[in-house]
Amino acid sequence: MRVRSRLVVLAGLLLALVGCAEAKPDVVIPDSAVGRQLQWYLDAVNRTPLPESELAEHLSKDFLQDVPPKEFNEIAATLAGLRVDELTEVEPEALVARVSIPAQVYKAEISVDDQGKIGFLLITPQ
Repeated sequence: MRVRSRLVVLAGLLLALVGCAEAKPDVVIPDSAVGRQLQWYLDAVNRTPLPESELAEHLSKDFLQDVPPKEFNEIAATLAGLRVDELTEVEPEALVARVSIPAQVYKAEISVDDQGKIGFLLITPQ
């Protein structure tokens, strides 16, 4: 009985702590070429492997020369569940954000070329 009482108290404390935790509001990603590409990437990491035709729609030729589709898909697969926690820099054609998956926080840097395709994308652990 004593163990059960302690478990009930412990469960109550955990519920109280969870109830006190403040939920972060969703980050609003800009409705711009770079914002739309960031949103695409956040979705894309959950759908790997992506077909080369889709990658060509979103990634510049120069980017794909540096990061071939197979490598892009391998990296993207490790980031499933990626979410934006905070936008730290917002420019018309570039964004820097703090992003995360449950076990890791990253810095994301993304920019688009003149056609609105991703020309630069770097995700680094923080």
